[in-house]
Amino acid sequence: MSSADSYVWPHLSSLPGFRALIRSIEHRLLDEQKPFAAPVLDVGVGDGHFAEAALGRGLDVGIDVDRATLPEARARRLYRHLLDASAMQMPFASNTFATVISNCVIEHIPDLGATLGEMARVLRPGGTLLLTVPTDQLERNLPGPALLRGLGLAGPAERYTHWFRRVQVHFHLLSRAGWTAALERVGLEVAQTRGYMSARATRYFEWGHYLGLPNLAARKLTGRWVPWDWRPLFGPAEALLDEFVAEPEHPDDSCLFLRARKP
Repeated sequence: MSSADSYVWPHLSSLPGFRALIRSIEHRLLDEQKPFAAPVLDVGVGDGHFAEAALGRGLDVGIDVDRATLPEARARRLYRHLLDASAMQMPFASNTFATVISNCVIEHIPDLGATLGEMARVLRPGGTLLLTVPTDQLERNLPGPALLRGLGLAGPAERYTHWFRRVQVHFHLLSRAGWTAALERVGLEVAQTRGYMSARATRYFEWGHYLGLPNLAARKLTGRWVPWDWRPLFGPAEALLDEFVAEPEHPDDSCLFLRARKP
């Protein structure tokens, strides 16, 4: 992949490396689904970075409940309407949207059934739901717990796993079959699934949390995760992440892309 068409740089120039890794792969996966049929609802917009980098401007509606990040999302002027609203109780009529997108969001929402039910409700018949989610394989691929278990430290390995889950704020880590079944329970038909983020990429993802501590300091001091985005400085990291983005699907991938249809 050439530097001109890299999915990595729009994320690596603005985010810590471990976040740029997963966002770059998701950027590629959602790019393959374009053009999105309108009107489009983006569930869980965060600060708007991912939409700006990967989804494009002119999206119809975005929602989120995080009032700390909504002002930043509004400043990007990506959505025709941006609302402080819960995914578990959306303020929209049934059968409103042709496309609903939610990128690595629903695993962080306590009531999964209500969230998926609302997504199905607001979709038009024939409409498309595009989701990216982690699976239960994510924690199996973490190198930290594996290292501790290899040393015979099963207890610390389990405690580390639970700590990492709290840091990630993951309420739901289902299997591939479990995510498919959850969508089918709300009346959606799963048309495509694709695993992403290999075990090797997951090792980088975990260690990147610690390597990203300078980014956290920069964010607190400057308001930006990456205060100096001079691309040559990031050459080795970009090349590595480009490799991860180009990886084929593996049986033990940590995350899952799903495309579902409302009959």
